Amino acid sequence: MSLRMNRAILSRHLLRTVALSGLLLACRTPDTTSPIDDTATPPVEELTAAQILAASELPPLVETPLADDEMAVTVHRLSNGMTVYISTDRQKPRFSAWIAVRTGSRNDPASSTGLAHYLEHMLFKGTDDYGTLDLEAEQVHLDAIEQLYTELRGADEARRAEIFTEIDQHTQATAAYAIPNELDRMYAALGIEGVNAFTSNEVTAYIGDVPSNRLDAWAKIEGERFSDPVFRLFYPELEAVYEEKNLSIDRPESRIWDTLLLTLFPQHPYGTQPTIGVVEHLKNPAYSDMVQYFEDWYAPNNMAVILAGDIDAATALPVLEASLGQIPPRSIGTKAPADLPPLATRVAHDVIAEGEQSVTMAWRTVEVTHADEPALVVADWLMDNSSSGLLNLELELTQKVQDAGSWASHLNEAGYFGVRATLQQGQTHAEVEQLLTGVIAKLQAGEFAQADIDAIKLHEDMHDKRTLESNRGRVGRMMESYIERRSWADVIARNQRLRAVTREDVIRVANQYLGAEYVVINRKSGKQDLPNIQKPSITPIDIDATRESQFSADIKAMPASQLEPEWLVEGEHYEHLTLPAGPLVAARNSRNDLFSVKYRFDRGHRKAQMLCVALDLLERSGAGNTSAEELQKQLFALGTSVSFGCGSEYTNVDIDGIDKNLEQSVKLVESWIRDPKFDDETLAGLRTNLISERKDELDDSDSLAQMLSAYASYGDRSAYLRQPSNAAINKVTAKQLRKQLTSFPDFTHTTLYYGPRTPAEAAKVVGMGRKHKPAGAREKRQFRPGGEGTTIYFLHKDVAKSAVSVAIPQGVLPRDQVPVSEYFGRYLGGGMSSLIFQEIREARGLAYYAYAYVARGSIPADECALVGGMGTQADKTVDALTTYLELLRERPIDGNRLGQTLESLEADYRSSRIDPRWIVLWVDSWDREGEKQDPRPWEWEQIQALGVEQVQTFASGVADRPAIISIVGDRSRVDLAALAKLGTVVEVEPGQLTSYGAF
Repeated sequence: MSLRMNRAILSRHLLRTVALSGLLLACRTPDTTSPIDDTATPPVEELTAAQILAASELPPLVETPLADDEMAVTVHRLSNGMTVYISTDRQKPRFSAWIAVRTGSRNDPASSTGLAHYLEHMLFKGTDDYGTLDLEAEQVHLDAIEQLYTELRGADEARRAEIFTEIDQHTQATAAYAIPNELDRMYAALGIEGVNAFTSNEVTAYIGDVPSNRLDAWAKIEGERFSDPVFRLFYPELEAVYEEKNLSIDRPESRIWDTLLLTLFPQHPYGTQPTIGVVEHLKNPAYSDMVQYFEDWYAPNNMAVILAGDIDAATALPVLEASLGQIPPRSIGTKAPADLPPLATRVAHDVIAEGEQSVTMAWRTVEVTHADEPALVVADWLMDNSSSGLLNLELELTQKVQDAGSWASHLNEAGYFGVRATLQQGQTHAEVEQLLTGVIAKLQAGEFAQADIDAIKLHEDMHDKRTLESNRGRVGRMMESYIERRSWADVIARNQRLRAVTREDVIRVANQYLGAEYVVINRKSGKQDLPNIQKPSITPIDIDATRESQFSADIKAMPASQLEPEWLVEGEHYEHLTLPAGPLVAARNSRNDLFSVKYRFDRGHRKAQMLCVALDLLERSGAGNTSAEELQKQLFALGTSVSFGCGSEYTNVDIDGIDKNLEQSVKLVESWIRDPKFDDETLAGLRTNLISERKDELDDSDSLAQMLSAYASYGDRSAYLRQPSNAAINKVTAKQLRKQLTSFPDFTHTTLYYGPRTPAEAAKVVGMGRKHKPAGAREKRQFRPGGEGTTIYFLHKDVAKSAVSVAIPQGVLPRDQVPVSEYFGRYLGGGMSSLIFQEIREARGLAYYAYAYVARGSIPADECALVGGMGTQADKTVDALTTYLELLRERPIDGNRLGQTLESLEADYRSSRIDPRWIVLWVDSWDREGEKQDPRPWEWEQIQALGVEQVQTFASGVADRPAIISIVGDRSRVDLAALAKLGTVVEVEPGQLTSYGAF
């Protein structure tokens, strides 16, 4: 790893002189200066490394874990000021590794919103040592591209077109040397999973899940990434950012959020600078601003390495110091000043969108470190805890609205408290706003008990235990500490303050902050005006899987101890038992006292048409002599959550809670199902809500995409065409629903238990039902019969992006073909280094997301299919689909890429472990597939024996079959004539997709 900054940065920016570990690092030009001018401004005194670190707001160190810290966090510092957080958990040979930077859209230049986010994208493009075969040859074109982007902002339309052509030409020239996504390919080969990044207001984080034997390689890659980044292939990557923007444009919730924040913070970057950026700024990206932003904010003394899992300080710190610790510290940028004047009155705005109508309200509150933050968090719990909060009981349970919720958000400089509700058909926004303010008034009046707050503390404790189970949860909590500039001691103290909140504290903050000065955003029905983002002319980049930098080769050659796979073994990791109702699969929770019980019935609305409606009614009803409100409060006080899932072929009942209350929880839920308190008034409210939701679904583009995909794939076997009609829902009585529900537990079912008790002990408690009539077999999955060629089902919707789904049915997959299907699916769509992602997004900028895999089904009789999809700007739909189908049908298997896929699979098999919480779900899925034991050892043995020829044979079989394609898109932006050249186009109306009928 080099100690210098990126050459592109050095050539345009003065390097700060820094002393580090006794070395003076400097950059200066040859001595060609003119004689000294006595009137010139005196030079600015350079800061020493010690002065820089002193000004960097570094958190206090924690060399040994604090008392009462169950995460046992330690906090350390590298010599350059980079902070290191570590929480050790030895349950599996992996650790979560995040690198967090204390910057985000809050620090975007006001004229370059979205910059922090697209810089995040660009930090996956490589450095001077990887991602390229010849930096020197490439640099000429990179410099030209930067200059062209600088010129772009002041150019007229004619010159803009010329500039983009020149940028495309220079991008093609760099592509002769570039190695797209080499970072992801290295990580895949090392078995590093979950590689991603995110940007928010005040943080940008780079994340991964690392095998514990690959610490050295990971640290070396990351040290290089943040020392010498090169912003290559900017032009096609910016298209991926446009595609991400299109997703937000089509999601009304995103527009509501942006409008809400702009109204709450009209003079502050929290409101004026949306993280993904505004369209006008994205059309005129500031390349040079991005380079300067990296220099200003990506200083090691403004960054933290956060590790949780099979890792410890003694192992990690020397490795980190030798890599990330060698980046010189430098002065951090200065935040632009921003005003936070208080709201003076109620302020309202409208957001126009098809689909549901809603009211969203928010009040300005306090920053994250304020003393009132814990009380506001408890206030949020009291308003909405998904079961017994004031909004849940007053508005949802009584069905005065479709749904309602609240949240409390606290940032570094300000906070806000929000509530929202979805309108029923016929309601007005004013009525729903009044309902919401009425519930706020109950909070202010203290219409809750201290017992409600005590129950919240129990749920907070349970939440903390679940956080400890997950390395990702641990790193998330440590990252928050760093970004919020809290000492770890204050994090512990804050949790104690949260548990000390009283009823009086909540009443006080509710009255102090939730007054008459608030923002309300009304989502109203109508068609939005879509911004015009034109499809650019991007020449596809040639991605050569044989290219590899010397840096990558050296990384892969680094010595590492070999991890051995761990397979699940019955009797050691889980047990099968038999209950009167059917099979029990049980696994012990040795980590804490939490339990989860799932009852899985092979019975849904195909066999019992009104079962799902009955369960919907149950969620809004009481049991026996207990009212619905009392029942929900009882469950919450026990720390018990209950959820029901119901589909065409299945029904699930899930109970989660704390072990000491297992017996009471199971009995309470079964008595609820056995003796539901149904009445006509509650049923009438349910009818109103269900039919309102259905009507909204038929206006929502995401819902339509799911419905259309099911219709295209399965025809009249689509689950959406088997639901009860609106007429049937209006006709059914409470008595009929009660009869269907109360007999439901008496059908055979599978029980899954995870908790601290032995399987034998759990078996005595978790049984449900009495007579246990046969539930009958699940219907096998069958795809719509294929025609002579590809069929494209198209549904028109005014949207910025097209949602494209692809299915190529393969019939029933023989067991001996499972390994090759897994191998081929991973080759096609196994992450950001896979064929589909690289060719669709990296090489062409045609979509934000693109994927493909082989869907095998859940029972042996299910038909399998190659399944995939993408989200693409509407005017790119034909190009994107043409490329997608070509990759599936015409591109021969690349031996080099297949070898990389095998490397990745081997690393995953060796280092991955099934989390104990999910063991029973995996075992249940293997049981349904007919597997008698963990099938992964057999699959891995078979995959290793496969070569290019066998995978090509499987791929050719896929290519030869007709494809079923569904597209929800804008007819005025999608070239239907060109689309018809790819297959037979069948235009579909929303009413054809469901069994709902008239409204």
